[in-house]
Amino acid sequence: MKPVSMLRTALLVLLLAVPLQGFAVAADRIGARWDEITYHWPKARREAGLTRLLAEIRALRQQQPDQADLLIWEAIVTVSRASLSPNLSVLGQLQQTRKLLERAIALDPRALDGAAYLTLACLYYKLPGWPLSFGDRDKAEIYFRKALALNPDGIETHYYYARYLHDRGETAAAQAHFEKVLQLSGDPDQPYLAQRLKRKAAQKLGRLLASRS
Repeated sequence: MKPVSMLRTALLVLLLAVPLQGFAVAADRIGARWDEITYHWPKARREAGLTRLLAEIRALRQQQPDQADLLIWEAIVTVSRASLSPNLSVLGQLQQTRKLLERAIALDPRALDGAAYLTLACLYYKLPGWPLSFGDRDKAEIYFRKALALNPDGIETHYYYARYLHDRGETAAAQAHFEKVLQLSGDPDQPYLAQRLKRKAAQKLGRLLASRS
């Protein structure tokens, strides 16, 4: 796969992987606005909307530099904006995203139900490796497990860990996590992503079972 195609795929996965539950008071409006811009605005307006949101998050971080939730949301919005025009020039932004997430973990590993661990897991899972970027599937495994330990009922965590396991040929384990996605209840305040991941999990589970028959 060409580097730009790999990056496009990685960014699309990351866009769907960000957890939406558990907002802190200082960041509660950010999640709702991110959801509105990402899933409901016309595509032509999304980049400008995310750029404004990113500026507001950075302004809040000036006031609360050690707020882990804000660090995570800065990383999430940066990835979301990069997904709109994926090219090799955004790799530097993704390096910065990794640093934001690592700092968030150092401050509060439980912030947003372990969202920093899940986002890092997906970065390591889907980004190309050296020399283009820092993708590393062994590190992805470590971060997926940490994300699951902190949020064992996270639909996003189970879905992307299932995909990771399936890619590694661990189909029995992948099946168990796809099935878990279908069993879990979604966040009633953020239903769109949960519904979408449940639908995708059902499709992938169906194909996995059909391949064994």
